[in-house]
Amino acid sequence: MGAIERQQSQTIASNYQTDAPVVLFPDDCLRLLGQMPDGSARLVVTSPPYNLGKSYERKGDLDKYLAWQDLVIGECIRVLHPEGSICWQVGNYVHNGEIASRPSMPLDAKQKLVAKYE
Repeated sequence: MGAIERQQSQTIASNYQTDAPVVLFPDDCLRLLGQMPDGSARLVVTSPPYNLGKSYERKGDLDKYLAWQDLVIGECIRVLHPEGSICWQVGNYVHNGEIASRPSMPLDAKQKLVAKYE
């Protein structure tokens, strides 16, 4: 394989393309997911807004946030290949002094990574 062919095979698309090996989409994920056929993604990596009120985001109504996350998770699962994986990065949401439940995900969690910040 020549240098030009290698460069083309490593191209990262910014919109859904059936022949793109990688798509990075820094926008409304539901818009991208809606373009994708069922079972078409071998890997879904996402870091949705945490809804924690950090300086770079707005904190909204918890029920609306969880309902939106359920929609996103459902679409991610729809496009996921049967042998694919989802990497879903979320923060703990504390509401009234308790950690709120995570959005529902009808998949088995194979590994949970926890980061501790001091």
